[in-house]
Amino acid sequence: MFDIGQSVLVITDKGVSYNGFVLARATGDNGGPPAYQITPHGASQQSSQWHRSADVFLPEEAPLEDPSSIANFLKK
Repeated sequence: MFDIGQSVLVITDKGVSYNGFVLARATGDNGGPPAYQITPHGASQQSSQWHRSADVFLPEEAPLEDPSSIANFLKK
């Protein structure tokens, strides 16, 4: 599950992809898979769209430069 305000990558089944923020989430009837309302980075909330959970991913983090950075990252 993604948190509201989290930065995510959306890849639709049509091959369209973009980075955005989670504005809202909803669960399906009977506890079905969630859907997320995503707004593209730099766009207004009016351009947000709902996406199935299968379309939403966490972008890969940039590699950390040294082991001490890993320790600091894990403390967050």
